Amino acid sequence: MKIMYLMFSFTMGGTERLVADICNEMAVRGNEVFLYIVNDLYEESLLRMLDDRVCVFLQKRAAGSGGRIDTMRRVAGFIRKHRIEVVHCNSFDTPELLMLRPVLFPKTKIIYTIHGMGQYKAVSRLRRWYRNRICDKIIAISESVKKDIEACGAAPRKTVTVYNAINLKTFSVDGRKAFDEKQIVIGNVARIKPEEKGQDILIAAVALLKDRYPAIRCFFAGAGNQAVLGKLKEQAKRLCVEKNVVFLGNVENVAGFLHTLDLFVLPSRSEGFGLALVEAMASGVPCIASNLNGPAEIIGDETYGFLFPCEDAEALAQKISFAIENYGECLDKAEKAAAYVRQAYGMDDMCKKLMQIYQVVRERKK
Repeated sequence: MKIMYLMFSFTMGGTERLVADICNEMAVRGNEVFLYIVNDLYEESLLRMLDDRVCVFLQKRAAGSGGRIDTMRRVAGFIRKHRIEVVHCNSFDTPELLMLRPVLFPKTKIIYTIHGMGQYKAVSRLRRWYRNRICDKIIAISESVKKDIEACGAAPRKTVTVYNAINLKTFSVDGRKAFDEKQIVIGNVARIKPEEKGQDILIAAVALLKDRYPAIRCFFAGAGNQAVLGKLKEQAKRLCVEKNVVFLGNVENVAGFLHTLDLFVLPSRSEGFGLALVEAMASGVPCIASNLNGPAEIIGDETYGFLFPCEDAEALAQKISFAIENYGECLDKAEKAAAYVRQAYGMDDMCKKLMQIYQVVRERKK
């Protein structure tokens, strides 16, 4: 099957790493795989992760420059030239680039994955109608996201849940850090975007813990806007934890980074799933996450980790302190979590489900 994955950008983030893994798996399965990246926002390190069999096209449109009509024409031309059978959109507004489908590539099927909570409420009624019309299937990455988008107008007959997954060959409990209560290391993997990812909440929690654990360290792996990053550094300085909090920028070897941690914390304000959480669980790292619907679906009733009330830094600090003082219990949860992730969130199973969707819509008449 000829499958094209359509993205606006391809920088080091959870969705982009996921798409890279999907492209590779689909190529291994014998499909002809194309990755079309619209904007000039891409990272060579992420492109190097792709299998040589994946055909990458870089349009290199300047981000924020407009030119949507020209992009629609170019995307349509690419689809026609390569006789693409299925286009899978993984950036939020990419379905709008496929308006020429009825005229120029009517037989091509369109799949659209929504990766976040609360995004669909900002979509106008006209755009919701258009997406319901043009998309053959709308995929939600969790049951929470599915309920959210259906409540905001996504057609229930077209929506389906396919949980995100990870490459189980990459993440393993082998090599996990030995615990030392005098040198506590906490980590987070996410774009530096506190309004969604809540990095400021974790910094506030570290400040509350510093007197009890003076050597505590908190590492943030992820890139972000320099102005936003500057504000977080100012917060750390104001709370006297600038030496305890470290911003690493993009980390290519996420699996290696996770093995340097005693605890992984996901302090998000909004999270449709929590791919980084699953990666940490697969690595045998004890996890603490905001009690949001997405992470709660993964952790369960604190079976595989700990949950704290969203935006409550004091409650987060208490959970971290409990985890440190009861690390044996944490490791027991982490062992169960690693086994659960390997059973529930493997890339092989996810791609089987995607292939079933592709095949069904391809065979269905419009």
